[in-house]
Amino acid sequence: MKILWFLLFGLAVSATSAEPLKIGAVFCDAGAQRALDEPSWQGARAAVALQNQAGGIGGRRVELIRVPADSSPAAVSAGVRSALAAHPDLAAFIGLSDTDLALAAGREARQAGKVFVTSGATSPLLPDEVGEGFFLACFGDDVQAAAAADWLRTKGAKKVAILFDDSKTYTRLLSRYFAAAFTGSGGVVAEQIAFLGGAEAGLPADPKSCDAIFLSAESATDAQTVIAKLRAAGFAGPVVGGDGYDNPAAWTGNALAKNVFYTTHAFPARGPGAADETLLAAFHATYEGAEVDAFSGLGFDAARVVMDGLARGGDLAEEIQRRTKVEGLTGAIRYDEGRRVPTKPVAIIDAERPGEVLSQENVEP
Repeated sequence: MKILWFLLFGLAVSATSAEPLKIGAVFCDAGAQRALDEPSWQGARAAVALQNQAGGIGGRRVELIRVPADSSPAAVSAGVRSALAAHPDLAAFIGLSDTDLALAAGREARQAGKVFVTSGATSPLLPDEVGEGFFLACFGDDVQAAAAADWLRTKGAKKVAILFDDSKTYTRLLSRYFAAAFTGSGGVVAEQIAFLGGAEAGLPADPKSCDAIFLSAESATDAQTVIAKLRAAGFAGPVVGGDGYDNPAAWTGNALAKNVFYTTHAFPARGPGAADETLLAAFHATYEGAEVDAFSGLGFDAARVVMDGLARGGDLAEEIQRRTKVEGLTGAIRYDEGRRVPTKPVAIIDAERPGEVLSQENVEP
């Protein structure tokens, strides 16, 4: 009996003292992307806390290894290399909310044979650019651009001008996808104007003749610089942008928020595939950030995609591709065969009331 007791005791100690499963979490803690990545980091921490409260994965704790960066491709690349050197046993990486940064970090991770699930980088081209084992937990820019175009058309907009930051892949792609969707539904694009930095943005020759302006800017701050110029030029109509605008603190109480709208990730998701109230309550109970928003939901969902795959064992990339069924806070996440971008709902937000969802569009890619 004593021998049996010692064997059982030894097994119990072994299970509780097993090495944790480590996930690299690449989230910028400085620079332009911090406003989106900090809530995503807190959301990922909440997901891991919930998993550990439920016993971890196979009796092993899950540990997030944060990879901080300053919002530059060089910094995220160096951060991933450093994380791999310090933790060669990393199971996978998650994170980032910018296409150029995710491309740089994803390539480093894939060179080391690690899966990367981006929480908020929205280019649908990323999986092919980085290679097998790279997934989006968010929708693609083609989908959010189409949702913006559809919404504007339902509001009666027939003619728009497009202004876009030509220095970022995200803003270039978003503007192109929007132009294709808007003209494809019968709308007219009067002008497409590129700029490098909001202060240098040119304006349409006759902005007042346009029903709306689609402004593809990287962040709320960048958008506000251009919006101020548009308002000073007498354009009072709707200005519409993408999920880079999703920084509620930047819009609350700001006069530039008037008649500004943006597409973003539905949080919490409503309708088919929406997270149930139990999960949402658990998320709120463990979330450590000051604000709960779409990007905190994305960080939560990206971590759950990886942990869902790890829980089944086997090849992680294959498990995620073939068997992911995560009812996320930002919408259901599944990967159709041949695609590593999920089809998810898009929320339309009024910048004056960033805590409310005006509508929720479900657009097929």
